[in-house]
Amino acid sequence: MLLACWIRVQGVNRLPDGQFTSNDAYLFAGQAQEIAEQGSLPARDMHRWLPHGRDNGQIFPLYAYAIAYTYKAIGWVSPKLTLYHIQVYIGTMCFTIGLGVLCFFLARVYGVVFAAIVTLLLATLPGSMERSAAGFGDRDAWCWMLGVLAVISYLWKEQMEPGRRRWFATVLAGFTVFLGGLSWEGFGFFVLMIVAVELYKFCSTDPEQHLKEYLLWILMFVPWLYLISPAYRSGHGFSTHVAALMLLPPLTVFALRGGRYLLLKHVEQLRPHPRKLAWGLTLLGIAAGVGYIFMQSGTFAETAYPFRESQLMQSIGELGDPNFRYWVGRYGAVFVLGSLGLIAASLYLWKWWSLPLVISLALFVGTTFFRTQVNGWIGSDTCNTIFLVSLGLTVLSLAIVCLRKESGENELITLATLAWFLLWVGLSRGGKRHDFFIGLPLAYGTAWFLYFSPVHLIQRLKDAEILYPRVKEKLATGIFAVIVLVLILFWTPIGGHATKSIYAAARMRPPIPGQNSRTEVFKWMHDTLPKESVIAANWDYGTQLNILGRVNTVVDSDHFLPHWIHLYYRHVFSAQDAREALGFLKTHKATHLMLTERGVTSRSRGYSDMGSNENSDRQFELYQLTRTETPIGTPYRMQPRGRGTPLDFIEIARTSPDTLSITAQFKDENEAVADRELGETLTKDITVERTVNIPTSQSSVDIEDGGLVLDFDAETRLNRAYYIPPLGWNSLAVKLFLHR
Repeated sequence: MLLACWIRVQGVNRLPDGQFTSNDAYLFAGQAQEIAEQGSLPARDMHRWLPHGRDNGQIFPLYAYAIAYTYKAIGWVSPKLTLYHIQVYIGTMCFTIGLGVLCFFLARVYGVVFAAIVTLLLATLPGSMERSAAGFGDRDAWCWMLGVLAVISYLWKEQMEPGRRRWFATVLAGFTVFLGGLSWEGFGFFVLMIVAVELYKFCSTDPEQHLKEYLLWILMFVPWLYLISPAYRSGHGFSTHVAALMLLPPLTVFALRGGRYLLLKHVEQLRPHPRKLAWGLTLLGIAAGVGYIFMQSGTFAETAYPFRESQLMQSIGELGDPNFRYWVGRYGAVFVLGSLGLIAASLYLWKWWSLPLVISLALFVGTTFFRTQVNGWIGSDTCNTIFLVSLGLTVLSLAIVCLRKESGENELITLATLAWFLLWVGLSRGGKRHDFFIGLPLAYGTAWFLYFSPVHLIQRLKDAEILYPRVKEKLATGIFAVIVLVLILFWTPIGGHATKSIYAAARMRPPIPGQNSRTEVFKWMHDTLPKESVIAANWDYGTQLNILGRVNTVVDSDHFLPHWIHLYYRHVFSAQDAREALGFLKTHKATHLMLTERGVTSRSRGYSDMGSNENSDRQFELYQLTRTETPIGTPYRMQPRGRGTPLDFIEIARTSPDTLSITAQFKDENEAVADRELGETLTKDITVERTVNIPTSQSSVDIEDGGLVLDFDAETRLNRAYYIPPLGWNSLAVKLFLHR
């Protein structure tokens, strides 16, 4: 635990004052500041999403309250301690607390060595480091801690004999879920793990047990979340399905359990068949869930970001698909050994009953962690189909396991870990940001592979009289586990992830915005502009403008109203005339427009695509020009990178020290569009003379079919050149930023 904490604070010194390594951290910084000053959040946040403001009834602000009240509780220790300091370190503290609880629980169940392996792996895995390092400031580590506490307190309760302590553990488990439900709209995935265990118990036992206890568990969070948070009563946007994810699954299981209890009590013919009745009721529950998904599938583009169906969600880098190198870089050999360990644990617990489960897990692992290779063999569509099939087969395989009469040792813990593995690895497959949560099942599986698998193997060899009875399996297992663990941690050919741990904590995520011109702009806004100023800018700058610039914004990074982001990019960034842009800006009471070089040049295609309709009517991009070799004495020639542009090449000749002559040659329009080949060229010789008055300057040249942007250094040497098609050349962003 101390090692985990020490590694995660290594990058604090490189943080500029007031900055974080996460963009969303600024959102919680603003909320915590408001809570610290006013005691609570207002009904609407009138600093963003103007003119209407952000509906705070649709957010889950417990993390911000935790920061603010932690500051109030310990702020008296030192007058130099600020809200910023609390937020910088709270993620590391939360991860360390969760890790300690996990270590203590595993030590009681499996022993100190097993717990030490899991803890050491989680302490050093780069994938578990990025979002729990000091300075990250987002709520990921807070939610991870609550998820660990919710699942472990529930499993701890299952280990107890009936009595007061078990009732107390039930209350604790339910209350932790309540806290998680107020912290994040995705916390329902942790609840699904518990629901999966409850369904397994329901289908694998004859008499109904602990129904009142389960009722107490759901009473600790279901009614209170519904009453306290409007998002659970009338959620919209990305809160649309939060009640269906968080509240309906536990209520459905209670209805199934209660229904079986009543049917067995009042219908005598059903009493000899309690398991068959449970299976039938479970099928009805699963069918209802699948039906809900199909009925709501048309809304997922705007209401469920993990599906990444909208153009906006597809543009977010942290929701991109991870490749094989991504898994190796963050988890070394652990993602392979952890998967093998979970398969081995299933085989040990459920013997031959688990064979279908082993096959489905192998398909799941192959189409997730080895997706890059599998896509190359069978294609991405077939790979995705096999992935979905593996999920269905896993459910069926667990149903087969339920047919067993006897229960395995600590099988509920392994089952909960499998549920954790399937849910979060499945989500990570389609969104990199979720991989922070997969470290626990991978570490658990690796510990099983290193510590328990050799014990069981040695015992089987003894039983088969292949090994001598005097062989000490615990000593042999300990030596094997230490040697392999050292290799996993430090030997680069099989991962060596521990060698990257400090780098991951200190360097994997740079400070945002860092030390650059954007930081200077924010400081200028903070010192110069009135607080009532409203800035229209790219959505990912929204919360930074609120906190660092102390101004209000139209759109920001929580994507509260995705359609507004589309309207901004359509009617401002890609606007074809100033009146169109002024209409949007006036409607949203914007006083200033902020454009950046990165947004206009390197991100123009993505931003204009978000502002286009289904026919990509306003999509454009800037094509960088590269030099081509020409004979000595001929003009300097440059061509666009890639094909599909109407421009064939340009030739630049210096007619005087301050004058350039530019000749643009275009492709035959039909050939260029249809075949993307050069073919015969249709020449439009346009000679434009441009006087370079400033030694370091940027010049824009209108060539009728689009335009050119030329960047010069201090000695008037050409550094970079871009060709911009007509649609981009006429867009407001390019006109304001590049036309000179």
